Amino acid sequence: MAISTAYSTALTGLKAHQTALDVTSNNISNASNPDYVRERAIFTTYDGINSIPGDIGIGVKIQSVMRITDTFLFNRFTQTSANVKNLTTKEQYLNEIATYFPDVEDQGLNKDIKDFFDAWQTFASNPNDGAVKVDLAYKTQKMTDDIKTLRGKLKDIQKSLNEEVKTRVDEINSIVKEIADINAKITAHEANGSSHANELRDKRDALEKRLKEIADVKIYKSGVTSQDAQGTTTVDYTENYQISIGGYVLLDNSTSNELVLQDNYQNYNIALKSNTEINDVTDAIKGGELGALLDVRGREFNSNTDPKDGVIGDMLSSLDAFAQGMIRSVNSIYSYSAQESVETDTINKPISVSPDMADKPLPLIEKYLAHPVRDGNMILQVYDNSGNPTQEVKVSIDSQKSINDIISDINTSLQNAGVTDTQAKLVNGQIKFVDSNGNESPNVLVKDDGSLLFSALNEIEYMPLSKIDDTKLPIPMDNGTFDVVVYDSNGEEKARRTITVNMDSKDPRYSTIEGIMAQINTPNIDDNQNNNPNDDVDDYYQAKFLNGKFILAPKQEDTFVGLDNDTANFGGSFGVNKFFDGTDSSNISLRQEFIDDPSKIHAYKAPNEGNNEVANEILQLQFQDITFYKGDTKITNTITGFYRTMTSSLANEAKNTTDQKEAAETLYKSVSNEYYSLSGVNIDEELINLEKFQRGYQANARVITTINNMLDALFAIKQ
Repeated sequence: MAISTAYSTALTGLKAHQTALDVTSNNISNASNPDYVRERAIFTTYDGINSIPGDIGIGVKIQSVMRITDTFLFNRFTQTSANVKNLTTKEQYLNEIATYFPDVEDQGLNKDIKDFFDAWQTFASNPNDGAVKVDLAYKTQKMTDDIKTLRGKLKDIQKSLNEEVKTRVDEINSIVKEIADINAKITAHEANGSSHANELRDKRDALEKRLKEIADVKIYKSGVTSQDAQGTTTVDYTENYQISIGGYVLLDNSTSNELVLQDNYQNYNIALKSNTEINDVTDAIKGGELGALLDVRGREFNSNTDPKDGVIGDMLSSLDAFAQGMIRSVNSIYSYSAQESVETDTINKPISVSPDMADKPLPLIEKYLAHPVRDGNMILQVYDNSGNPTQEVKVSIDSQKSINDIISDINTSLQNAGVTDTQAKLVNGQIKFVDSNGNESPNVLVKDDGSLLFSALNEIEYMPLSKIDDTKLPIPMDNGTFDVVVYDSNGEEKARRTITVNMDSKDPRYSTIEGIMAQINTPNIDDNQNNNPNDDVDDYYQAKFLNGKFILAPKQEDTFVGLDNDTANFGGSFGVNKFFDGTDSSNISLRQEFIDDPSKIHAYKAPNEGNNEVANEILQLQFQDITFYKGDTKITNTITGFYRTMTSSLANEAKNTTDQKEAAETLYKSVSNEYYSLSGVNIDEELINLEKFQRGYQANARVITTINNMLDALFAIKQ
């Protein structure tokens, strides 16, 4: 074996230790870089020379420079980081919302509610004091304005969340494109099968971590291996790398797809666009910052742009339920305050059938209807003058006929059944059943509209109350009763009739608006039990439902009408002599007439200025359980109790989120320490390696020096 072989062997050791020193130097220089994964130079021997008496090695080489990492530990590290980001984001917005709904008695809306009822207490004690009425109007407006302000704050947060969703989606798209570019570079760099693109992998790991912090993406890797500190090999990346979200591929190796935003009633839904397909993934995003934003903002929306779910959706629906419950219950009691007549606001807008439309076949005017009329049977329930059912009349409706033809068919069927005192007629463009005097008749009611004629014309008085949706009857009623009370000008009660509302009844007299009016208008009911047929409610007032308004029109002068004992909340639902305007937290307000002139606010039930019965009943309302409708859920509570439940639930959710975040941060710290103890740079360890590789380098240099001296001695002999 030549002396040059020994020289060459020492030279390989010199080069190998120089590379190891370079790797160690790079580790030390990146000690403060959280995205850097420390590296190790892997030494391996060259194949030896076969000789006698044995093989002789010819040196060492650096086989590869490996990242010291563990895929499982890295996944735990990124997942716990994503969980912390999710809870931190959610906590931030919950705390912001909670500032507007303080869970204390003397702040926020809690104080407004107390001030409102305190004002009614003062008014009940001083029903004729103009200054007290002004104060009541002010306190009421303050409360309603604050309710609307709270709703506005929630909507502002919703808008802010929408913008945050857009920002996070843009960031995801940017990261995915960058990872796709890195993957292409890694593939090219490692094409020789021996090189390792360590710095590119570090960049990709940092992007993966951030991507998981934004959304709960799934990342799949297979192919080439890396090595952990104990020498165990784990999968890192080569041929197969995929990122998916909601089950759809976001990135396949170096080919990326894009997330796009879709409008959902002025709110952003998130969809993944691949080739020509667009798939909504909003519901699938649960974790990370984006999942938290969607959890708070909501994922489903109604036509008013309000979320149906999420924290914002829950708070808006609770605030709406609170405002609606307040409007309905206060208005129901205030409807006891007797007035000369009643004409509510427009409850719905029926389709007005003009004379030329009435003569055209229904298919030709279909575009003007709420929906097509169909062939079917209409069942009419006939009653006697005491309100007792006598017979049913079936009318076959032909959907190809005109409105006038159908009216004629209805009247023919009634006449054939012996009903001569009631006929169907167009009144102001609407189909009405009227008596010989042209007044709405209580003797014929629609039991079943199999043709959907009245629904197509949006005449809700003929529809079962249980089927009138919230766009037509925005404040719901309850099953129950109410009294219609007639007073004279001195406040003396003249007549009282109890009206029954039962939305579950098959009898239209109790389950439809026309039936409620029929109960009021039925002539042969002796309200006063005095055998006098001329001093009952129907003798003083006529109930009508015209152009979407409920009307109680006086038949005599110097009479007043009001409601009483309204367990059905009829007055609140229909706005009979109402105190509040509006239907929910978006438009609740003191009645405009009272804003303009607070002196018109009355404390009385009977029309007597010294009477304070209405004020006293509204005052007692604060202690009574009332019904709140939150979506499809019916909740019974006091007004203050319902609001306190809202605020305490929000406070509890915020606290639970904070507790979960603190626990997640503790876990993240533990996993982070474990991860960095493996993949992070340990300066003490690197200094030891530095000393080791330095000595190795020095030893190999000494061998070369020794060989040089040997060569000098050899050359000296020859001379």
